[in-house]
Amino acid sequence: MDINFRLFSERLRRVFADEEVMLPDAAKLPKSRDMVGLDDRMEELLLFCLKLCFLYLSVFPAHLEISTRQLYQFWIAEGFIPENSEATAENYLEQLIKGGFVEAKKRKAAGTINTCSIPGRCHPVLITVPYRVEFIFSPFMDPEGKSQKNVKRLNAVEREGDFACLDDYDSQLQSLLFCSPETRHFDPMDWENICGIFKLLRVLDLVSPVLIQYPFRIENLFLLRYLKLNIPSLNSLPSSLLSNFLNLYTLDMPFSYIDHTADEFWKMNKLRHLNFGSITLPTHPGKYCGSLENLNFISALHSCCCTEDILGRLPNLRNLRIRGDLSYNQSLLSKSLCRLSCLESLKMANESKMPRLSKIVLAEYLFPHSRKLTCGSDGFPNLKVLHLKSMLWLEEWTMGIGAMPKLECLIINPCAYLKKMPEQLWCIKSLNKFDCWWPQPELRQKLREFEDKEQCGIQLYPYGI
Repeated sequence: MDINFRLFSERLRRVFADEEVMLPDAAKLPKSRDMVGLDDRMEELLLFCLKLCFLYLSVFPAHLEISTRQLYQFWIAEGFIPENSEATAENYLEQLIKGGFVEAKKRKAAGTINTCSIPGRCHPVLITVPYRVEFIFSPFMDPEGKSQKNVKRLNAVEREGDFACLDDYDSQLQSLLFCSPETRHFDPMDWENICGIFKLLRVLDLVSPVLIQYPFRIENLFLLRYLKLNIPSLNSLPSSLLSNFLNLYTLDMPFSYIDHTADEFWKMNKLRHLNFGSITLPTHPGKYCGSLENLNFISALHSCCCTEDILGRLPNLRNLRIRGDLSYNQSLLSKSLCRLSCLESLKMANESKMPRLSKIVLAEYLFPHSRKLTCGSDGFPNLKVLHLKSMLWLEEWTMGIGAMPKLECLIINPCAYLKKMPEQLWCIKSLNKFDCWWPQPELRQKLREFEDKEQCGIQLYPYGI
């Protein structure tokens, strides 16, 4: 952590005393497993990290529901989370919620927090304290327009002119975010100023401004850990981009559809989170590159990349979304998914032009001519969420004993031709959410008659069918 622990803590204490406000303290927060058995110094350090996580929530507008996935990525990129663990980040957020400093708004089917927000009573703290200790600055915090020269984090959220005086800020700025709800095209001169002045940036989030093309001089920002851009026209990731971003933890371009990715992708050993509208990964070049052991999230991977060679080099992948013509690429999918032993969430979107007539064959999970899905015994041992989308050809599904033992959420949309559900599905004790869209009358009646449907959280859509 680059922040001076003693100096910053003392500044926090002084501001708290002046403002008569409270941030998380040991008396109000429950003891976590991370703190049990720790000496006083280590416990104080973890508590300090927790306070930083709380202060960083001031990045977001007060009325906004915050994506926890993005929040964890910010915290990790800033160095607030020991060992860069998302599990630790989630534990921190749970502590803040239990202490009443944050509210959980939406939870995923598996029970984990999806979005959160700040209670009204905490808003004054998030406005005054981070500003006074020069932790983070946003133009709306200072109505007189006085920039803080020593601030290391800048959040432009309100006005287009927030980028007009970038040279007023410290050249050692570490985080730059633009969280405006309005989308606008980005001035090339603003971008040139960012890359020329702030070469020590670690977090850069510019998803609101639209970039016309690949940013000029972005290679100057080689210390970046978090990069989020809005470039709809971008269709390739050249080596000039990837070779300069070997420190990236998060690469997020949700509006870009990538047809070509340079081989340098396999050298990005620190990469943890990869998010695109669609991305095609290169085959592994062999020498000088290893497996991406830290990569745990990919969305959305083109189905043509689901080979054993590619997926087999992502050993810790936990969340995977696949899109494309699954029937056309069925031979590539064969046995590949079985290599992902840590997989917890899988979403497959079939974009076949003739889904009703298509068939898919996987090694352990078969979609044969009879349009029957078979999941072998003990298959997908860690899978928690399964979303089957646009598989109109699916008529029957069977499961072996012990398959998907940790499944918590099942979504089938639509299941218009599915005749019955596997009996083994009802033996999964962890299953608590089952969304079934457009079931045919035969299946609908069976689901309504199922005795434990409340336990499994069965919901039939549309409502009233």
